[in-house]
Amino acid sequence: MRPRRTLGFTNLVALTFFCVAGGAYGFEDAVGAAGPMVALLALMVLPWLWSIPTALMTAELSTAMPEDGGYVIWVERAFGRFWGFQEGWWSWLCSFADNALYPVMFVDYLSYLRGDMPPLERVAIGVALIAAISWLNIRGTRLVGISSVIFAALVLAPFAVMVVLGAPQMQAASWLARGGKGNWALLLSIVLWNTSGWDNAGTCAGEVEKPSKTYPAAMAAAVVLVTIAYLLPVAVGVGVDQNWEQWEEGYFPKVAAAIGGDWLGAWLMVGGLISAAGLLSALLLTSSRVPYAMAERGMLPAPLKKLHRRHATPWVSILVNAAGVAALIPFSFQELIQVDMFLYAAALILEFAALVWLRFKAPGMARPYQIPFGIKGVIALSIPPVLLCALSIWLADEVTKWVSFVGIAAGLVVYPWFRATSEARPASPLVS
Repeated sequence: MRPRRTLGFTNLVALTFFCVAGGAYGFEDAVGAAGPMVALLALMVLPWLWSIPTALMTAELSTAMPEDGGYVIWVERAFGRFWGFQEGWWSWLCSFADNALYPVMFVDYLSYLRGDMPPLERVAIGVALIAAISWLNIRGTRLVGISSVIFAALVLAPFAVMVVLGAPQMQAASWLARGGKGNWALLLSIVLWNTSGWDNAGTCAGEVEKPSKTYPAAMAAAVVLVTIAYLLPVAVGVGVDQNWEQWEEGYFPKVAAAIGGDWLGAWLMVGGLISAAGLLSALLLTSSRVPYAMAERGMLPAPLKKLHRRHATPWVSILVNAAGVAALIPFSFQELIQVDMFLYAAALILEFAALVWLRFKAPGMARPYQIPFGIKGVIALSIPPVLLCALSIWLADEVTKWVSFVGIAAGLVVYPWFRATSEARPASPLVS
């Protein structure tokens, strides 16, 4: 039994939207860190240097290797089993920190509606959300895809109203203002994190209908959707609320209340709850395919590749990932995001290296979608995101570096043991 191909174009666009953004929520810290001019400039420049290159890489490699596992498959094909394992290991560790952000975000937005909650209640609510999303994921990829479309509509609606009502009130001169706390490391982490995750859409390529046609179109549509979803609310918001140093995660409902009244602020809070649930759902789907694919290739214990008899979903991997996410709920939003971005940056560098090397190693490989301008085009496209990843790693604080290096070192230690105790599955042929 194999996972079923049930994700169409609309489902994949919505799923990618939640893998990357889930609305403008979480971007407020960028305004607080560096002020409106720098934050808006980053939103206009970054798609060309970061989002588009990563989306195009995902389109090329997912159509060439339409299997569950995404970047694990790409790196293994390019550099062999050892590096395929390390890519999967770093990404798997990263997914725990990344996915744990969303129960934390969910509880934060709920606290704006209900008031402060004791730590035990916060953890209980977060665990309940994880349990519900895990059930949804086990029930099937198609159900997650449909729910992502619904979640996206519910999340974007209050932002659209905020933009329409706020546009006549804003002062455009604020777009050129400087301000914020001058925290450049936080700015880079927030901006890159809010526009990261395009490659996650490739981990479920074995469950996408007509991947050779669906991926390129879905990636292009998702880049446009994500860029607009960030740029318009931030542009209107900073033009209305000029207390830029106070902007932090969860600040958009306050801006919305200033624009349209308490009802609009409350609507954005509810949208934040839905966004957190949609983000967790999409990323639990994509991240669970990493241990599943690794187990399929003999890189992790065999139980992780078990599929649900009725729904054909990797239910053991889903539950293991959910348990890891639940364990990280007590950590703060900023602690999780910095470790997440360090490991993600390291893994993404390896993915772009695989993209380039496969052009040399397997020039005859079938690529239904191909980045234009040959090898030179691929190299030129890869340079900006790789440099941004390196900068993100270099700017990380000492605690983040130590935690991340321990996780990376653990991958080097456990690889020989898993290799000795698991039965390797041969990689698929490179040339077709």
